[in-house]
Amino acid sequence: MRYYIIMPDDDGNEDYSTNILGESSFKNFWADQGFEILVRLIEKYPDTLETVKIKDDQSKEYSIEDFLNITSKLNLIRN
Repeated sequence: MRYYIIMPDDDGNEDYSTNILGESSFKNFWADQGFEILVRLIEKYPDTLETVKIKDDQSKEYSIEDFLNITSKLNLIRN
């Protein structure tokens, strides 16, 4: 399953590398550029998190907390 981070100014095209949070498969989460952006937002700009959306490749939306709960059960692999 692929996950995307959607910022308020995004044009609806999630296929930019900066929008891809990563992909889960085989008990692993393969983090992408969007994951690093999310981590920076959480650490440095927590007040902006209300405007951020997370979707999967089936267009299902998740809260940031739900997404982090899902990925916390997986082995995080960063490039």
